[in-house]
Amino acid sequence: MTLDKIPYRKRRDLMLKKHSSLSIFNELCNVVKQNGIVLPFIRGRPCEIPKHKLICYILFQKCYDEVLEEMELHSEIYLGRHYDHGTFSYHYKKLSYRVIETITWVYERLIMQFLKTEIILHIFDSTAISTSVREERTRQGTRNKEKITQKLHTLLGYDPPNQIVIVEGCKATTNKISDNQGALEMLRNDLKGYSLGDSAYETYELTEETEKRGLFSIYKPQKRKIRKTLSAKKRARDRWNGNPKRLYKEIRGLGEVLYGAATRAGLIKSECRLVENQHKDGLVIALRQNMLTYLRLKALTRIIRKTRRYRKLYI
Repeated sequence: MTLDKIPYRKRRDLMLKKHSSLSIFNELCNVVKQNGIVLPFIRGRPCEIPKHKLICYILFQKCYDEVLEEMELHSEIYLGRHYDHGTFSYHYKKLSYRVIETITWVYERLIMQFLKTEIILHIFDSTAISTSVREERTRQGTRNKEKITQKLHTLLGYDPPNQIVIVEGCKATTNKISDNQGALEMLRNDLKGYSLGDSAYETYELTEETEKRGLFSIYKPQKRKIRKTLSAKKRARDRWNGNPKRLYKEIRGLGEVLYGAATRAGLIKSECRLVENQHKDGLVIALRQNMLTYLRLKALTRIIRKTRRYRKLYI
């Protein structure tokens, strides 16, 4: 039985049967330790628990929307030692957002080892990360306190045969950064195939850069007319009616899979007051997606068919 014949629900059930919360945490620790992502502090007294294990515990609990007090209650189960919630707050504050991006990228590489084909469908999307922090703003001459929001930009890869959504790029910014600028920062040279996005991504700069990277741009046309008639945006607009439009309608909606899962997990809102911690909370959404996708694929590598004829056949 091949991977593309196993439905998503069965993969999820197999992963839950094989893994517990503790084993998922240990898998995360192994990935971080083997790749040398988290390095211990040189100055100060060393931690009794290895630095990478402490960081992995915080990120693991963040993936399941646990607050600092809950981390303190469960610390002895996962770490073998009771830690105060202030310790977790300190380490999370000192943690660089690049560490979360690197772990997400490592999981992407591990996922690609299970896939036989190369991903050719790449979807740009973004969402707002709401917070409970208020700041004073002036609206029509009246000064009121409004809740601030952050933004999470993502580049998702979709593999239709295996029905897998992978986070290929993620960037957490303030709400003032446009979708176009976030997409430009996430573009990579090793991508091939089609690049999809809504009308916010149909700009001269992004369309031209997408074409330079060797990607076929499929961005929903804006209502405004094109001024530069010799631009890459004009060429993409001319070929919109037909296959690009049909492919956009079929694939573009899959970009909401990541945010739907984050909403159900309670990760679409950050309770942190520091802006850098709010950005890290947004990046945890991408980390959770790739981590669980990798575990669902790994759970299929040692399953033996129960039929007598195919008893020695592995899938």
